[in-house]
Amino acid sequence: MNSSLKILTLSALLSLSAASHAEQAPTAGGKGMGHEMGAMDPAKMTEHLKQKQEHMLTMHDLSNKILAEKDPLKQQALKDRQLELIKAHHMEMMSMHHGKPADHNNMH
Repeated sequence: MNSSLKILTLSALLSLSAASHAEQAPTAGGKGMGHEMGAMDPAKMTEHLKQKQEHMLTMHDLSNKILAEKDPLKQQALKDRQLELIKAHHMEMMSMHHGKPADHNNMH
């Protein structure tokens, strides 16, 4: 039950994070997501949103598999796989918005 709650919490946080980024206003430099998406041509925006949808479906699929898995080792392997996808997606977003991969080792 405890791990189910953690997974549900993680899924909720990911959804909230995605929603907050979608509503993010442009920064002082004009490089906020709202500005970039507004300037994107409709075909490119549709492709971007399809990629985002595919990522979300993959994450939800893994969450469902994690919740259904009874073997703790297999469940952990699925969690590890999901975490790697989250990391890869995060790095991709950071490189798109900042022009280079984020170095989180120097953040704290």
